[in-house]
Amino acid sequence: MNKTEVEYWTSFYNKKQLTTEPSLFCKFVMDYFKDLNDIKILDAGCGSGRDSYYLSKKYKVMGVDTSFLPENRENCEFNLSNFIYYAKGGFDVIYSRFTFHSITDDQQEEFIKSIEEKGVYLCIETRSKLDEELKKVHGKGHYRNYKDEEYIRNLLSVNDFKILYLEESDSFSPYKDEKPFCIRVIAVKG
Repeated sequence: MNKTEVEYWTSFYNKKQLTTEPSLFCKFVMDYFKDLNDIKILDAGCGSGRDSYYLSKKYKVMGVDTSFLPENRENCEFNLSNFIYYAKGGFDVIYSRFTFHSITDDQQEEFIKSIEEKGVYLCIETRSKLDEELKKVHGKGHYRNYKDEEYIRNLLSVNDFKILYLEESDSFSPYKDEKPFCIRVIAVKG
């Protein structure tokens, strides 16, 4: 993420009256891992921390973001750092909602490669290529790197991840009059 992007997101999170409701993806992940207890989650690109707070109702959570450090630290830890390079050792789940499409191909590869421990789960929700030409509520003022299922499958496969769940839909993340096409994936490092 370059300086301009960091400035965009810093301004976005400082100006917007943001929801504290967790994303639908966050609820999906909580349900997916409902039988697991005592796990540690890295919220990679946590933004305002809304999903971190929800995940922390059951799990230990570290939220990392390059542009914003939430003030409320209730039940969560936060670190102002680049999630791509942040040390991922010791985490059981790496959670990435709407951050994967905010970085370049090289950064996506680096992010995936930085998950080295076997048995670590990776949960991603990202905008898909099918969303590229659709109208956006928050416009086109920031970088988006749209991907398709094949790219994600290949990237995970060459980095020794087994895909447990992968689906593409426009029903995952409705926002106002926008229904973005997104890809959801849960994978585990082999």
